[in-house]
Amino acid sequence: MRLNISYSFEGRSLDEEVEIPDTCPTCGRLIPFPSNGADITPISGELQTVHQCTYQACKSHMICYHARGPEGWVLRKTEPTKLTLKDWPDFVMSMSSEFVSIHKEAVEADNRGLKQIAGPGYRKAFEFLIKDYAKQKAKPEEADRIEKLTANDVLKEFISDPRVQAVAKRALWIGNDETHYFRKRED
Repeated sequence: MRLNISYSFEGRSLDEEVEIPDTCPTCGRLIPFPSNGADITPISGELQTVHQCTYQACKSHMICYHARGPEGWVLRKTEPTKLTLKDWPDFVMSMSSEFVSIHKEAVEADNRGLKQIAGPGYRKAFEFLIKDYAKQKAKPEEADRIEKLTANDVLKEFISDPRVQAVAKRALWIGNDETHYFRKRED
């Protein structure tokens, strides 16, 4: 969506057209976003525009960050970012609600561009999923032991399906590479 905005820069009043999202990042509704203000930040030289959702049950604010491009201002990012969360089946939620919670945080870090944090977050979520899956399949008296083992040991001792083992092993390798100083597996 394109929107005309007015702002001041170096004592001049300017009117320019900028691009903004057409859906609210908070409620997801397709609505017009009037501008509540705009300014160029001296440090970055970005144009920041502030908008408020017009849906009465939401009324959330959004900040758009624009960088100067050859054709004018280019939308670079928005805050808050719109999260594209996976809808997990009910059985996953009931088996490992901690997995779903940690995964959501990793997705948020990923969407915010926090790539150094997102990878370890996904790895942690996966460990909860593997351990909670194993606890569900194991005898109740083995639950404490499963919680104390490494995810790799849980995989070896408590997961018998070779397909699950193969995928999980690779996911653990990739996840571990995200948490160590040197990567073992570049490919």
